[in-house]
Amino acid sequence: MAEDKINACQVLSQSERVSEFRKDFVCMNDNLHEGLQEHPQVLLLYVAMVIFVMVFLKLVTRKPRQTKSGD
Repeated sequence: MAEDKINACQVLSQSERVSEFRKDFVCMNDNLHEGLQEHPQVLLLYVAMVIFVMVFLKLVTRKPRQTKSGD
């Protein structure tokens, strides 16, 4: 990110009407966004982890197979 641009965290930090929670949340989001732009391998790791969690939840939540009992 260019040094001369103001991000949302800096704008909200100057305002007295914004709550501390919102300031902290927006600042963390800005830091995450800058980190993802500076290090693209982190983005690839993030995407891989999201796919892993999706597959894991799909496997865990499906109904168990019914076996035919020939008694």
